[in-house]
Amino acid sequence: MGTQEKPTLRSLEPFAYGFLACKSEEICLRIASGMRYAADFIPIYLDDEVCFPNASWGNAFGVTYTYGGGIQVDVDCLNRKAAEHPEFSDELNGIRDAMLEYSTGRLISLTRTSLDHELMANNTGWGGGWGGHSNPDYGMLLELGTSGLRARIRIHSDEHPESADWYESLHLALDAFDVVARRASLLCLLRSRRVGGELSKLYQRMSQAFKRVPKKPADDFLEGLCCFYLAYTFDGNDSPGRFDQYMFETWRDCDLDEGREYLERIWIGFHKMRSWNLCLGGTDENWADMSNTLTYVILDIARKYRFNTPNITLRCHRDMPDSLREKVWLTLCSGIGMPALYNDEVVCPALEALRIPPEDAHDYCMNGCNQIDIQGKSHMGLEDGEISVAKCLEYALFDGVCLHTGKQLAPRTGDARKFSTFEELMDAYKQQLDWAVDWVVRLANESQRIYGEYAPNPWRSNLIQGCVEKGRDYKRGGPWYNHGQILTEGLADAVDSLAAIRHFVYETGELTMGELLDALREDFRDREELRLKLRNYEGKFGNDIEEVDALAKEIIDHHYHDMLMHRTWRDSENGLYGGGLSTFNRTAKYGSTLGATASGRHAGDPNLADSIGAVPGFDRNGPTSAVKSALAYDHTLAKSGFVFQMKFAKTIFASPEGKSSFFALWDAFFKGGGQQLTVNVLDSEALREAQLHPELHRDLIVRVGGYSAYFVDLPKDLQDNIISRTMF
Repeated sequence: MGTQEKPTLRSLEPFAYGFLACKSEEICLRIASGMRYAADFIPIYLDDEVCFPNASWGNAFGVTYTYGGGIQVDVDCLNRKAAEHPEFSDELNGIRDAMLEYSTGRLISLTRTSLDHELMANNTGWGGGWGGHSNPDYGMLLELGTSGLRARIRIHSDEHPESADWYESLHLALDAFDVVARRASLLCLLRSRRVGGELSKLYQRMSQAFKRVPKKPADDFLEGLCCFYLAYTFDGNDSPGRFDQYMFETWRDCDLDEGREYLERIWIGFHKMRSWNLCLGGTDENWADMSNTLTYVILDIARKYRFNTPNITLRCHRDMPDSLREKVWLTLCSGIGMPALYNDEVVCPALEALRIPPEDAHDYCMNGCNQIDIQGKSHMGLEDGEISVAKCLEYALFDGVCLHTGKQLAPRTGDARKFSTFEELMDAYKQQLDWAVDWVVRLANESQRIYGEYAPNPWRSNLIQGCVEKGRDYKRGGPWYNHGQILTEGLADAVDSLAAIRHFVYETGELTMGELLDALREDFRDREELRLKLRNYEGKFGNDIEEVDALAKEIIDHHYHDMLMHRTWRDSENGLYGGGLSTFNRTAKYGSTLGATASGRHAGDPNLADSIGAVPGFDRNGPTSAVKSALAYDHTLAKSGFVFQMKFAKTIFASPEGKSSFFALWDAFFKGGGQQLTVNVLDSEALREAQLHPELHRDLIVRVGGYSAYFVDLPKDLQDNIISRTMF
């Protein structure tokens, strides 16, 4: 999609060409120069089903810059281009060798030890490695245009003369976006001449829109969508965030039928690109409801198309309109697993505890699967790392030895055979959790440093408040809020194991610790009776058993308080790490390298807990008990998504009785202090049938951790995990 038919070195690798052509010692200027050169050649796609231009790096170049990966070098792509264009082979090989020195992934890998790699390979956890999500301030772009953004730069650059080169890089990034918009205008005009009827007229209107936006503020809904969508795709298809809020000013005056047509086209585009999180509703700092007509229309469109993307989240509160609750129920009945429900009355206080003022805490949205962000004002990791708390228990039981590899990978915390009390075991376990946090924070902070020093982001620095004002890059603490988020895996599995150990070893004495450890080490070989005794022990989390729930609370209280004692590299003074539990699709992977557990689970069994609720199939006392157990935690301690998943039979959920029961459960969970509720409305028999005949069930959608997916596209171990969840 370049402007020249005959390839040149610049058209083949524009980012690298611009980066290397810039002789400044300031990396921000070299990256911005690469963006500006690339703007002439970034592919711009026009799809007549979507119409809105999509500017995306795609797979067109061997060297790219993205928000999540920094500078990325695809050696295979460059080698292939060198073979296809022998006239440029020497130059392309030179680009490959020169840019590898700046590869963000390579620089991060150099900071990691062989032990780090082993711990990540056996799924103890991970830290850093990618740049993380964020929610740019699209509303500011629509309100000011790039001309207004340039005015902001001029005002604040006078306050920070020491950052002159960095401010210049912001101008270059805006230049790049303006160039892409001019190209989009021309492409829309050319397309209008090749199609007929209403489609031609729409492309003509878009071509005219791009003559105003993004340089000038958006005047109407079409201009607003054109500007937003181009910026959104130019920035790598991250998360739209509070779409119904920043788009409402232009939406409110548009023709409703026309506006809905545009929205449906955008929705199809979101789905084709696998967009991330779109957040609806919520409250302002005075607790006034912020939902609007756009909120309702989006839910209608989601129900109509039944796509698995984007992830939709809805912010809830006690004064939420009944009409919106009704709309939520209807949307959930469609079986898409969305919207996920978030409780403002838990999330906002949790953010305020991080010293985020109410007016910004109430501007939170979701990113990625369901991590928490402040729209246009933060870079909070999303996410910075993850820890298997179930693996940490394995280390506590085997004095730091990994059952999967047989190696000493974690610190020695004592021979568990010699622990005379359950409290001694818990102390060893907490030491392992603390060590894991220290390890992940180190990896995350090293990664943040590499991004900050070698892969600054001049584009996002324009659209995240705080950066221009401070004269600091988005990757170096420029946003107003620079906290971090570390996720948790295997929580209920650890709780069930600890409850069984306490009962059988320390309370009844039916087992010695030595007998238990031998059975676990040998994966219950010739000990099936013991395994079944452990597995069938009634003291499982998710059943409203006070002493078991208290264990879960103790683990989270300790683990998340410890995280809050650590600081991010992005902001070593104010940036705190917080915890969350959003398992994404990694649950089965974490189970595959976990040894046998005292809950009666075989080594390598992928059926780990996929939320803050019970291990799938172990919540046996009904939905009320499951909810009460999930409320044992202090949800305000979670600074990221703290996911609670429930599965309901469609025939029951969609009935009047089912609706009233669901509303009662929803109210009880949120009034009790629950942060998040995710609902799957489906049929286990339909899932089993889909496993056998996937070709007949391509449209079957399920909720996986923090996102929805087509069931038949998931690996079998993850499918089995979903099927085994208790259905209410």
